[in-house]
Amino acid sequence: MSEKTIFSKIIDGEIPGVFVHQDEHCVVLMDAFPSVPGQSMVIPLTPVSYFANLDPDLAAHLIQVAQRVARASDTAFNTSRTCLVIEGYQVPHVHVILYPITQESSITALNDVRGSTYEATLEEREANASKIKAAL
Repeated sequence: MSEKTIFSKIIDGEIPGVFVHQDEHCVVLMDAFPSVPGQSMVIPLTPVSYFANLDPDLAAHLIQVAQRVARASDTAFNTSRTCLVIEGYQVPHVHVILYPITQESSITALNDVRGSTYEATLEEREANASKIKAAL
C-alpha cells in the first residue's frame, strides 16, 4: 500500500490513539467509534487489507493477542463473552475488532451490536484501556 491508513498514522504517532498493548507485530487500540463500551481492535503494524493475505504466523499472532485481550475484557467489563470480527473494508488495514458483550440475552445477532456506534471520549477510552491493561 502506498498511502498510509488511519491505523498506520495512529501507530506512527501522527494521530493520537489510546493503546492497550504494543509488540513487534501489532498494537491493540481502543476503538474511537465503538458499538459497545470497551471495544478494542488488534491491528498488525504492517497494513494488509485482507486477512487471508496475512503471513500465517502474523495471523496466528493476531488471534493469540485477541484471545488475551478478550479474556482481559471479560474480566474488565464483566461480560458474558467478548465477540470478534476481522475487518479490512472501511479501513483497508486488517483489524480484529473485540466487542465485550454484557447482556447476552438481549443480543440475537452480531448485527444487533454492530448496528450503531458512538464517538467515545478520550477519557472513556483511556479509562477502558486502563481496565483492560489491569486485567492482562
